[in-house]
Amino acid sequence: MARLALVMVTLALLGLALAGPADNSLVIGTSQEPPVIGGDPHGVVATAAIASEIELYLVSGLYRMDINGQLQPNLVTEVATVENGRLRFFEVADGQQRLEIDLTLRDDIRWSDGVPITTEDVRLWYETGTHPDMPVASPDFYRRLSIEFHDARNFTVIMEPAQSSDLLGSPAGTLPAHVMRTAWEEARATADATPDPVRKTEIFRAFFARFSSAEAINQRRMVYSGAFVPTRWAPGSSIEMVRNPHFHLHPENQQNYVQRVTYRFITDTTALFIAIMGGGIDATSSVALTFDQALSPQLTARAPGRFDIWFVANPVWEQLAINQFSQVQQVSDLRLYDVRTRQALLHAVDRQALTDALFEGLQPVAHTNVPPAHPFFNPDVVQYNFDPERAAELLAELGWTPGPDGILQRTTEDGRTVRFEIEFVTTAGNAVRERQQLFIAEDWRRVGIATRINNAPAGTVFASAYINRASEGSWTGVFMHAWVSSPAAIANAALYICTAIPTADNAFAGQNTGGWCNPEYDAARNQAIREFDLEAARPLYWRMQELFAEGLPALPLIFRSTPLVTRVGLVNFVSNTFNNGFGYPPPEPWLVGWAARGAVQVYDQADFATRLVR
Repeated sequence: MARLALVMVTLALLGLALAGPADNSLVIGTSQEPPVIGGDPHGVVATAAIASEIELYLVSGLYRMDINGQLQPNLVTEVATVENGRLRFFEVADGQQRLEIDLTLRDDIRWSDGVPITTEDVRLWYETGTHPDMPVASPDFYRRLSIEFHDARNFTVIMEPAQSSDLLGSPAGTLPAHVMRTAWEEARATADATPDPVRKTEIFRAFFARFSSAEAINQRRMVYSGAFVPTRWAPGSSIEMVRNPHFHLHPENQQNYVQRVTYRFITDTTALFIAIMGGGIDATSSVALTFDQALSPQLTARAPGRFDIWFVANPVWEQLAINQFSQVQQVSDLRLYDVRTRQALLHAVDRQALTDALFEGLQPVAHTNVPPAHPFFNPDVVQYNFDPERAAELLAELGWTPGPDGILQRTTEDGRTVRFEIEFVTTAGNAVRERQQLFIAEDWRRVGIATRINNAPAGTVFASAYINRASEGSWTGVFMHAWVSSPAAIANAALYICTAIPTADNAFAGQNTGGWCNPEYDAARNQAIREFDLEAARPLYWRMQELFAEGLPALPLIFRSTPLVTRVGLVNFVSNTFNNGFGYPPPEPWLVGWAARGAVQVYDQADFATRLVR
């Protein structure tokens, strides 16, 4: 029955997407489906890499980061610099600085319904993000932000105290006031009248979901500022987008470029592989095939003349987030809050054998959270190489002894006997993650640690109600997923600061989901972000990586290279390490097209990646 179901799915996939150049469309395959899209700019409902990638087509920032990692103006007339007088620094208390950024919106920008984009749309973005009870993904940013509005096109963004990361991305965003303002006023009034912080969070999440869910897209509740607009979202299947007639950055002879883009959600990577082999997919997303699938003889033998297969170094590190909230019973029983437990877990995993077995050694073992391509990378941190004997010693120090079945056990302070059985969560259907999971679980079993697999779809585990509520036991052990480290995120270094721990007290805002807190790390980070000189900041960022390696807020596994498969003849669907900040393709969605339809090649993937097969 399972085989029949897979065949039926495969046939459906092949029948749905063989158009490509024939009707000037593009079908992109991905192994994840976003929880929401296009109307949740602060990460209130959920954060997911696939959502950020798809939103490249739907949402325009004030700035964009080009293929070379340089900022370019998008909705504004120019990028603010000291040289053009639009960027100013002022000394404030304690050696800190205030940053003022003058911006002017272009006069030709429109929402997808034709309504001009004005500072009222920036104002709504600002009000929603800075509401004191809003469970934003990056609370530190909004605490420092203020905006002065001058007229319909001109405004000044103020960051105080300023951080070096403030110069590495868009300083603000937009939300369509003519569409969302009334609903926002109602949601804000309801939340302000509600004393319960959890209920406030629910109100705000419901507000953003109202404009970013599949239902919202299918009922045309939302408008967009990007090159494309969504027309249909079939949950579990696909999102379809067509060109936005009001977008301001059209190429010459626009009709020669792709007119419709479809993202197909095929969470079983084996089924996704079959769809690519059968011609049902024109390109893969940054979250698609597993590494070994891209290297498989079945694909590489059939690729010449049909597909290009690339490997793009990207700023992604695979890791095991680990719950350290001692109030959670399972965490307390297993002493996951004790660094010796985390050290033992890492010593017990042969990460080099893992990358050799699954990735032909092409994805390096990670010892810190900063990718080697970044200038702040510290190669000299402490390393937890495969050493099961050392793992056993650390576990024995913590009172663990082998039980009758070989699994470690210990007697708790209140007299209970507990087994070392740890919950292990990752994204269901991602074959490479599930293989890694089995590899890690087997290594742990050899030192007496049992695992309880509890996987779920990406839309479930990356929803804020799950990933951000480890303090309440939403997940109780380790959670394998990847962090994508943009230049701004690395410079900001807020991922593991104490104030970014999501709890009920801060409406579960922040992304330090495991709950690690180290005051020395925070102090080094707070000093580093004040430095606008790279050489002065480097020792501080190096020290932070040393503290990360010593304290293990998460267990680093590998740095990734992303396989990218594109149909021969597709142009400008290109990725690079820090393209768009995170390495997502393409650099300019409005330029994606088919050479056979007259699209002109502007970017060549050969300049930014390693080609395996053509």
